[in-house]
Amino acid sequence: MIGLIIGLLLIAVTTLVLGIFNIQWNFFLKAVHRADTTSRQIALTFDDGPHPVYTSQVLEQLGRHRLHATFFCIGKHVVQYPHVVKELLHRGHVVGNHSFTHAVTIDFHDRAKWVTEIRQTDDAIEQATGKQSRFFRPPYGVTTPHLATAIKETGHTVIGWKVRPYDTLNRSPEQIVHAILRKTKPGDIILLHDTHERIVPVLEQLLPELKKRKFEMVTVEKLIQQHAYTQD
Repeated sequence: MIGLIIGLLLIAVTTLVLGIFNIQWNFFLKAVHRADTTSRQIALTFDDGPHPVYTSQVLEQLGRHRLHATFFCIGKHVVQYPHVVKELLHRGHVVGNHSFTHAVTIDFHDRAKWVTEIRQTDDAIEQATGKQSRFFRPPYGVTTPHLATAIKETGHTVIGWKVRPYDTLNRSPEQIVHAILRKTKPGDIILLHDTHERIVPVLEQLLPELKKRKFEMVTVEKLIQQHAYTQD
């Protein structure tokens, strides 16, 4: 009997941990990872910016192909580089909320701290763009009960992803591109980062290949047909 109880406890703990670290499970809160669509639309998303160097380079690559993407920005970076955020909006991209600090301990926040992080970032984005963001992506894709209650209070739409090539790890651009092309299906949301030097060669290879495969790259707003900002 004791062995059975221990086994059940281990299963419960394992399930809980997997639920915390797998945003696709929608374990504590519901997130949008893809869209049900009959078209070949997909959404490229970029996390952790704005970066003073690489975000502009990403914009250049997207501009060459006349594409629009969604950028989930860290609030403290928005405060540092508001001109970059303004440029994102000016070029037709969508700006989303990715917490204010993205601290390594952020997942231990209680509800009140989560609400503060989210609202600080909303305020920073509004100061830079005049827009109030409705999209929120949890740092690291980790979800908790405290975050779930915070989201109920702030009313954001939580955006996850379906394709994650782990582009911030020590992988070559070719490996990253191969992982994306192998996994991507119509309606998918793809997670990348505009914070490292490999992102430019990745996009140089990736964007033409996605276009060859007849994918239409759009913002998350267009893909899921939800407003990215609160309406006046």
